[in-house]
Amino acid sequence: MFCSHCGGSNPDGAVFCQYCGSSLTPSSSAPLPSMTPPPPPPPPPGWGPRGPGGPPPRRSSAGRTLLTIIVVFVVILLVFGVISYLLAPASSSGPAVTITGVNFTSPDNACGLNGAIDPSWYNTSAGQSFPLSYDISGNVTGNVSGVNTTAPCEIYTLTTTTPGFNITDANVPLYIAANTTQILGFTVNPPNAAFSGVLTLVLT
Repeated sequence: MFCSHCGGSNPDGAVFCQYCGSSLTPSSSAPLPSMTPPPPPPPPPGWGPRGPGGPPPRRSSAGRTLLTIIVVFVVILLVFGVISYLLAPASSSGPAVTITGVNFTSPDNACGLNGAIDPSWYNTSAGQSFPLSYDISGNVTGNVSGVNTTAPCEIYTLTTTTPGFNITDANVPLYIAANTTQILGFTVNPPNAAFSGVLTLVLT
């Protein structure tokens, strides 16, 4: 037994300490009860592992997968929409352009075409180009196609005097040998506005 007053060692059963005479009580040799700390209190609402408001709960993998699919789908739709817009042909729903006939004039009567007339009507939309072609024979007067003569001729230039129109891609100069027929081809470019009337072509 150990004295609780001086700490001296005494034989078992001793009533008084042999060193200081203090009373030896049974409680002096009893071990102190072990103290187990109480569990910590739960954190208050709104607190997380990193302090107030902690990181939000993680979304499930299924939720992330669905969100990814939706985002990819929207991006694909946007890409296809932009491509379709860029590749779409120009709208042909503009004001109407009606050509009620084609008149040929030629100061030097190239291939006899001065005064020739094409009575056909051609319909298109404002700003919409279209091709035209004619079978041209030597010394044709009053008719654009279907007549052959023995005289050769040549067409050097092809223009128009009709306001708002212009001619491009004409295959001139065009030489027409005797007793032959050649095709005179070109592109008619109408104005960007409504039109109805005769188209006048000038040849030299």
